[in-house]
Amino acid sequence: MQRNGQEETDKVEIGLTNLGTVNKNEVFIRKGSRQITLYFSYETLIAVNGLVSQNEWSKTTGKFLNELEPNHKARVSHEEVLKEAEGKTFLW
Repeated sequence: MQRNGQEETDKVEIGLTNLGTVNKNEVFIRKGSRQITLYFSYETLIAVNGLVSQNEWSKTTGKFLNELEPNHKARVSHEEVLKEAEGKTFLW
């Protein structure tokens, strides 16, 4: 099916959800069956599709990280989160 000249599978949806406070935001990008979910503390990307960064910031960001992944041993470096985001976004 086409809508405005685009195939439905070409449609890109982007959503932003504030998760309660100024430092807790979720962004999703969806195209067809593919989706990437990004989590930001203020303007800093801290998690991608369940891959959560170790805390390198404030207690406020640390609380958000604990909500996303309470197991500190399961977290990865911030660099790994950025690489994951870069790799996922280029698939679009």
